[in-house]
Amino acid sequence: MKLSKNNRLIQRNKKISQIVLYSSLALLVIGLIWSFKGTDITQYIYAYIILIPAYILVQISIYMANKWGRSPRPDEIIEQSLKGLNDQYSLYNYCTGVQHLLVGPAGVWIIKPYHQYGTISFNDVKHRFEQKGGANFIAKQFGQESLSNIENESKNALRDLLNYLKKNNINIDLEPKIVNIFFSEKADVIARNAPEITIHANKLKDMIRNQAKLNPLRDEKINQIRQQLPEPN
Repeated sequence: MKLSKNNRLIQRNKKISQIVLYSSLALLVIGLIWSFKGTDITQYIYAYIILIPAYILVQISIYMANKWGRSPRPDEIIEQSLKGLNDQYSLYNYCTGVQHLLVGPAGVWIIKPYHQYGTISFNDVKHRFEQKGGANFIAKQFGQESLSNIENESKNALRDLLNYLKKNNINIDLEPKIVNIFFSEKADVIARNAPEITIHANKLKDMIRNQAKLNPLRDEKINQIRQQLPEPN
C-alpha cells in the first residue's frame, strides 16, 4: 500500500496539544490556589474566571491528545489495520479534504476512526448509534469518551471531500463511500443494521478486500484518481 501523509501537520498539532495541556494545568493550579487563598467574594469570582477557561482548555487538550499526542495515533492505527494491501491501494492521511482517504480496487473510501469503547450498536427505532458500557458517566461527560453524532460527522466529511475535489479541480467521477472504525481493544461493534459500514479496526482490511471483489475498480481508473491526489511520500 502506498502512503501519503502530512507529517508537518501532525508534528505541529502534536506540539499545540502539549502547549494546550500545560497551559490548562497551569491555569487550574492558579485558579485553585486563588480560591483557597480567597477571603472575600471578589477573590472567589476571580478564581472562577480562571477555572472556567482552564476547564475548557482541559477538554480541548484531551481531544487533541487522543488525536495527535498519543501513540499509536488514529492514522498509525489505520495504517496498521490496512497493512498487507498491495500497491494498488493508496492511503492519504491529513492531505486531502478529509483526514483519512483510501483509494484502490475497492473504490474511494473515507475512513473515520473512533477511540470510544463499550458496545457500539445502531438503534433502528431512534435511528442513531448508541454506546453501552465503556467509560463511566463522568469520563463520558468530561473526558471525551461519549459517542458523537456519527452520521452528522459523515455528512460533514463527505461535504469536505467534495469541496476539496472541486477546489482543486479533481474529477474522480465516483461516489465516495464511508466506513466508521472503532480501534479500542475494549470496543465491541455490533452495527450490521447501520446505514454506514461500522466495524472494529481489526476487520477493516478484510472489509476492503471483500468490497473489491464485488465491483473492482479498474487499474486505469485507480491511476487516473491517484494522479490528481498528493504524491505518496
